[in-house]
Amino acid sequence: MNGTNSFGEPITYAVTRFRNDGTLALMAVYVDSQGEEQFYPLSTNLAEYGYYPMPSHTFVTSTYKAVIQPLINQEYLRVEGTVEYGTFNTVALDVMILMSDIEHLADNNGSE
Repeated sequence: MNGTNSFGEPITYAVTRFRNDGTLALMAVYVDSQGEEQFYPLSTNLAEYGYYPMPSHTFVTSTYKAVIQPLINQEYLRVEGTVEYGTFNTVALDVMILMSDIEHLADNNGSE
């Protein structure tokens, strides 16, 4: 998936899985100063708080709402609701990934 960040620069997104529980994880993909491809997690794993997303869903903290907005605008993602978690009731967005066969794609991305 591709979009544009807040500076108008192209950004690439990938969906993979969190290692500890296998739920979907949305990542930003970038190339570091050494030319190596790196992944930065936009999703947050809320398993330690007892929250597990439904299939085709992930949780994204409200901090990254602007980063995922291009994917919402392009109808790759849809915000389904919010979850409050932690001591300070931090808010995470329950995001549905609207791509067909996303579970299979995430498995393929995780094996690369």
